[in-house]
Amino acid sequence: MSNSTRTDTLIMQAIRVIQRTRHGSTKTRHNHIKEARRFVETIRELGYGVKRWKNVTNKHVQEAVDKWKDDGLQVATVKEYLSGVRTVCRLYGNNRIAPENATFGIENRIFVDNRDKSLAQDVFKRVVAELKASTNSDENRIAAQLQLERYLGLRVEESTKFNAEQALLTCGRVFVQHGTKGGRERIIHEVTAKGMEAINYAKEISGENNLIPSDHSEKRWVQKYYRIIRGKGISKKACGASSHGCRHAYAQERYEMITGFKAPCKFETKSDFRENAERIAGKDWRKLNQDARQIIKAELGHGPDRDDVVSQYLGSI
Repeated sequence: MSNSTRTDTLIMQAIRVIQRTRHGSTKTRHNHIKEARRFVETIRELGYGVKRWKNVTNKHVQEAVDKWKDDGLQVATVKEYLSGVRTVCRLYGNNRIAPENATFGIENRIFVDNRDKSLAQDVFKRVVAELKASTNSDENRIAAQLQLERYLGLRVEESTKFNAEQALLTCGRVFVQHGTKGGRERIIHEVTAKGMEAINYAKEISGENNLIPSDHSEKRWVQKYYRIIRGKGISKKACGASSHGCRHAYAQERYEMITGFKAPCKFETKSDFRENAERIAGKDWRKLNQDARQIIKAELGHGPDRDDVVSQYLGSI
């Protein structure tokens, strides 16, 4: 964690009020501080600059929950984070945060609901075209990031720190090493023509460097990234998906490439999916489904035991 995040105004306020009021046991206080810190890190990453807990709103909380869900956090973990956020808000006299978790779409023990959370291709193409056509080099960089997220399945932090010069290996493979979750490096073995175009465009824009402009800190750049894409209409409110929907689109496209049939989230019901898969692949469809999930899980940078996360992208059967 950077020093700037550690000394964030909101985090310092949370630490002070929890320690001053001695709310709960020592362990509870420690957990609430950890939970409040995670919330602050998330809304800062999303570009929100709120300075006081009394000004935190349900909108801030919903945006944070949506990102945690996109990141594949367990329901129990999200509920813990919300508990810490509500506690700090209450201690500062802010009682506006909805008390029911269902308000933020947290009702079940798992989040797999088979909804298609991918960013629509027409929205993606429109925004990228506008950003590429811009005379503002920052917008060109964001176009490069969106393409890397869509055609290589990178996370925002990974696309931010992507160095095309270093990443491209022999035989068209791509090495993802910077900005990965948990420091887990990975190799993408199969890159499409669109993926290569995305890499070449990033290299054209950033040369031997990553995509963070030299006059920006990482934190300031990520905040600008979210501000610009929201202004272009990429948000759950505007189009039904955040930029994380690029990863969903990548995963679903890869699934169809590997199996020959569309992912479960593309169908109204699970039975519709199964009927289509069996019609195309016969009795082998279940093995194709399982093999595809293992490949995509690795390509997205998730551990081998995270079947729950890959189902967020593809839907369950």
